[in-house]
Amino acid sequence: MNKKGQSLVIFVLILPVIALLIAFFIDSSLSIMEKNKLEGIILSNMKEALNKEIYDKEKIENAIKKNDDINVTVNIIEDKLEINANSNKKSVFGKILNFDYYKLEFNYCANYTDKKINKKCK
Repeated sequence: MNKKGQSLVIFVLILPVIALLIAFFIDSSLSIMEKNKLEGIILSNMKEALNKEIYDKEKIENAIKKNDDINVTVNIIEDKLEINANSNKKSVFGKILNFDYYKLEFNYCANYTDKKINKKCK
């Protein structure tokens, strides 16, 4: 009996699963890259605000927004700086994987006196 046709059928059946896995990994990698990029923007602007002791909320928000399309809320209470940000980034293979956007959220706190940045605010 000729077994070459059976291997071809198995390959054709497995091919869509392999394609979906590749699409998922590419999409996940792109979302992680975008998350790291936005996190870098927020952290560098936050460090700059702490080092130069900038207490102007609008100036900090505008510095972050000019780098990327991101929704930012800055709160300054006494010596505490809090930045909350979120962004929706479009998925490349969203139609295939049944979602269109990745929702990225960031929440950072810092103190002007010790200049330490925490990822989660208390």
